[in-house]
Parts: sequence; C-alpha cells; structure tokens
Amino acid sequence: MKIALMGRSLRPPLTGIGRYTLNLARGLTGESRTHDVSLYVTRETPLLGLDSCRVVRASFPTPHEVVRGIWEQTLVARDVSRTGADLYHSPNYAIPLRLPCPSVLTIHDLAYLDPRFHRQRLRIYLRLFTDFSVRRASRVISVSAFTKSEIIARYPGAACKVSVVRSGLDPIFERQPGAREVRSFLDEIGQARPYVLSVGSIEPRKNIPALVAAFERVVRRSAIPHDLVICGPWGWRCGASREAIETSPFRERIRVLGYLPGSQLPLLYAGADLLAYPSLQEGFGFPPLEAMAMGTPVVTSDTSSLPEIVGDAAIMVPPTDVAALADAMETVLTDPGIADALTAKGYERSRRFTWAQATRETLEVYRLAAEAPAAA
Repeated sequence: MKIALMGRSLRPPLTGIGRYTLNLARGLTGESRTHDVSLYVTRETPLLGLDSCRVVRASFPTPHEVVRGIWEQTLVARDVSRTGADLYHSPNYAIPLRLPCPSVLTIHDLAYLDPRFHRQRLRIYLRLFTDFSVRRASRVISVSAFTKSEIIARYPGAACKVSVVRSGLDPIFERQPGAREVRSFLDEIGQARPYVLSVGSIEPRKNIPALVAAFERVVRRSAIPHDLVICGPWGWRCGASREAIETSPFRERIRVLGYLPGSQLPLLYAGADLLAYPSLQEGFGFPPLEAMAMGTPVVTSDTSSLPEIVGDAAIMVPPTDVAALADAMETVLTDPGIADALTAKGYERSRRFTWAQATRETLEVYRLAAEAPAAA
C-alpha cells in the first residue's frame, strides 16, 4: 500500500500530535516492508531517522497553522495525486479538499471548540476544516473513547466511521533509567530537592493556577521539602499561570524549566516523587502514561479521557477542586505505602499502550477506508 502521511506537526518543539505522527511513521515503516510511505513535512522539520520513508519537504516557509493548511491543500494534494497514493492520512484535523484516494483523519480532541483553550483564528480555521474533513474522510480515528463520544455528539452522521485507536507509549519510555543516571541528570539541571512534577505547555487547559494553589496548601500543612517543577513552554494565554507562579508565597520553590528534549523526559519523570496533572480536558493525555511507565505515582483529573488512560493506577480528582487536589497530592507524598502501590499499578498499566498495537489497529482502519464508498 502506498500511504501519504501528513507530518506537519513534526517541527520542533515536538508536542503530542508530533510524537503521535513520528511513532506512527516508525510503526508503518517497520511493520511491513510492503508499505510505501510518503511523509510530508515542513522546512523546519529536523532529520527524523526515517530512512525507509519518502520525506517530502515544503518548498516555502510555513510559519503558522493557516499557511501550513494552504500548503497541504495545494502542493501536498498535487503530489499525492501525482504519485498515485492508495490512501492519505492526516493526524492533524484536516484533509485536502480534493484527493484522488481514500482518506483517514485522526482527531485528538475537540478542545478547539472551547474559546478558553485556543485563540480565535485557530478555532475558526480548525472548525471549518474539521467540519469538512469529518464529512469527507473515509474513516476517522479517535485516540480515546472520550474523544469518540465528542466527535459523534458533534457529527452524528459520522458515527459509523469512527474507530478508537489509543496511542502507544513512546519507545523512549520503555526503559526505566537507573538511580545514578537520574541523579546525574538532576545535578546537571540543579534540582537538589525532591519535587512534584507537571508536564505540558503552560496554557489554560493545563490548569496551572489550581496546581500552584494545591501545592501551597500541601506545603503549609505538611511541611514537605518538595519543589514544584513545571516542564513545558509558555503557551497561549499563560498570564493567569504566570501570575499564580510569580505571586506565590513559595515562589522560590517553583521552577519552570521550559521545553526539554524528549531524551531528558524519562529522567525528569523518574526523578519525581509525583506527577500532578489536573488538566481540564485531554483527548488522550500522554504525561500520566509516561510518568507511570517511569515508576512515578500520578494524581490527575477525573474528567475527559484521563480515567480511561490511567484506570485504577492513579488518584483522580475533579480538576477545579483545589482542596481535593491538595489532599491527593499530600496523600501520595506522605504515605509511602500508597505511593508504592500506585507505582506498581502504574507501571503495569503503562505496558498496555504500545505503538505496535496502535499501528496494527491503524492498518485495520486503512483497510476499512480502502473498502469504504467514495465520499460525496
């Protein structure tokens, strides 16, 4: 099968959709040599080590999402037609208006519909193209049952063509680093005290003000020695998060590391005593899964997709309930028995999510797409 895979999210810094695309490309090229994969990337995308892919770079700069969309709609669509691809797969909400082959669309979440979570220009763009693409696509992949329910609620006519394919654990998290390796890394970044970890872009959806408030409560009540370490770039509408951090009475114990390369994340997770992830909405939620794989206990939200990702291997609380969040964090940080139980359960839970399985399920969706009648 000749597969055209859109990889515009592979530019740095690599976030959730980019890592999804990269691991899927690896899976497709490693699963069977019968697949001929063309991967379409922007000019900013670094070398990916995907030697068995045909990598096609954009011929002009694509500095923001709208320009990337224009590139996909024009030059990419033309190349797909010219090369005779059997199937086109977009992990990025939109497919070209004109395609000569069946198409598969991955939808990670519908958070763009909420004005709290995305800027207006991007919301308008995503709404327009996703509305069209869901109708036009031969099949739709949802990364969680929660997201599938959202898709069907918004697009009832698409119910018969939505498949849940949960993402896998990135291969960099398949090996737990040793204690000496972790300590060396923490010394390198100057992290001497134990810490509670938060991972993700600093934006409204990640609920950082509630996390900071909960951390303050735990420090006051329990006199824990921990820092709060936040790993992720400053994102859109980060003002409330920045204010919560900078005005905290425990400001000297809150660190914002910014973006770290993927190779350092296993060490950062493994060194933490707790991942606190009170996100308001997630289509999948990689950080809890990654933390569990590294043996780190997790406290997260009881909403959106997170319960189906963590199962019974984490403590879940309402993300806007600061008191409940503080209680859960305090429990893990002060009760070694509970922390150890969560570590054991989390490690086992994380092993259920593999890219080998996700690739096999994606290939089955491709087969269904190839057999589907052409969209009107």
